[in-house]
Amino acid sequence: MYMITGNDDVFALNAKTGEILWRRWSWIDQRTTSACCGWLSRGLAMGEGLLFLGQLDANVVALDIKTGKEVWRTPIEEWRSGYSITSAPLYYEGIVYSGISGGELGIRGRLTALDAKTGKILWRAYTIPSPGEIGSDSWPAESDAWMHGGGPIWNTPALDPQLGLIYFATGNAGPDYDGSVREGDNLFSASILALKAKTGEYVWHFQEVHHDIWDYDGASPVVLFDTVIDGQPRKGIAEAGKTGWVYILDRTDGKPLIGIDERPVPQEPRQKTAKTQPYPRGDATVPQCADPQPGIKTGCIFQPFWDEPVALQPSGQGGTNWSPMPYSPDTGYFYVPGSIRTSVFERFPRQYRPGQIYTRGGQEAASHTSLNGTFTAIDSTTNKIAWQHKTPYRMGGGSGSTVTAGGLLLRGDPDGNFVVLDAKTGEVLWKFQTGFGADAPPIVYEVDGEQYIAIVTGGNSIQRSATGDAVWAFSLKGKLVPSWWPPRPPSATTGPSFWWRIWGAVAPLWRPHQGAEHLNEPRGPGAQGDRGDR
Repeated sequence: MYMITGNDDVFALNAKTGEILWRRWSWIDQRTTSACCGWLSRGLAMGEGLLFLGQLDANVVALDIKTGKEVWRTPIEEWRSGYSITSAPLYYEGIVYSGISGGELGIRGRLTALDAKTGKILWRAYTIPSPGEIGSDSWPAESDAWMHGGGPIWNTPALDPQLGLIYFATGNAGPDYDGSVREGDNLFSASILALKAKTGEYVWHFQEVHHDIWDYDGASPVVLFDTVIDGQPRKGIAEAGKTGWVYILDRTDGKPLIGIDERPVPQEPRQKTAKTQPYPRGDATVPQCADPQPGIKTGCIFQPFWDEPVALQPSGQGGTNWSPMPYSPDTGYFYVPGSIRTSVFERFPRQYRPGQIYTRGGQEAASHTSLNGTFTAIDSTTNKIAWQHKTPYRMGGGSGSTVTAGGLLLRGDPDGNFVVLDAKTGEVLWKFQTGFGADAPPIVYEVDGEQYIAIVTGGNSIQRSATGDAVWAFSLKGKLVPSWWPPRPPSATTGPSFWWRIWGAVAPLWRPHQGAEHLNEPRGPGAQGDRGDR
């Protein structure tokens, strides 16, 4: 068993006993400031006797799978320019594919393909087109906005060997929160993209959010599935968005399998807002309107903002963030983790400076509002809710879940519980307290004819769950007792904290270092500091 930490350290464990067989320290530069939203890694890939990882310093690294010794290292960008890698790579037929992070730092997103044996870069496919390329007419002409246009790839791609296509979802356009300098739909941000796996050639796209100004990026991995709709077998692809919807498409051509309608939305000319937005038919997994807030304007999904703060739901930290969404061919359900959070959005000016925060606005959790979540089974043939759990903590940035052929659904919760459910009904069958935030996806494996389930529990800054350092493995012969209960994640925001009062008083006394500059953003009325959610 192989695992990676947020510091990009890699461990090999005996999958039967938990014994550490080897460890590899990354020695990553601790001054790296380009990583958004916490130091983390979402996993490893393996192939040809090697382990592959992407590091926070924007290096892709190959290790010998037996010893952990480094075989090659390739920088695919410079972290000082705002780039990092937080997703797990994908290996297929001699190629390693890696996304790139940094949508809040003025980067230009791309998928990079490397030779698995040597680390040589084979090709790059940019998510933000340059002038003259497909999609470039969705950016302002005679402008360099595309050069810092965002479109990161937070997630691991999926690949269909029969079609020869690789798929992934993309992040927000840049600068985030301010569309005034990037008129147009801003392709291919906030989109699902399909490319030819061998060459990176564009095949199709579907944009989930046009001209995104709300940080509604596609952070959760896409899921490939086969289904039957109207009596016809179809090849599907789906992605759970921060909007609270699941986008269900035909993976051969990108057309919706279940209707998605373009509807008019509220306008703000100064934001150059898109006239319409895609509305999937079916059910949203989280509320899409903010409750009234005293002394502040409130709105629903796609409500624009400018110089007056507006409280919205879902926020850019709502719906499904990085958490993966599995699919069961037995039930035909997607299992969608969701977060419910009201954010106060506002816009303010900021100039681009390489390697520094390039968000021209912000969102903060609204004071005295709920921080809770949902866990929802969505029927893949209707995009409607089959069953749903309401949780007292957010789920959209945590573990996701794993579904088995035996009809079990395995889920980690930020309160530390490892939970087993009936995949068809949602009935909770068993719980086990792990002691830390259970915010990584469980895995199922077999050794010497015995089946095991394992989960890493280490907490998560997005979930604000208890941090720790543990791997739990379960079998029918297991004898360990549950751990202690950790502190539960907050279920509501409060008023501005004492820390933020101190910060507001002393911040003007010195210039913050580059990595902390986002802490000095202006904040509007009704907002409450919630910086860990970034």
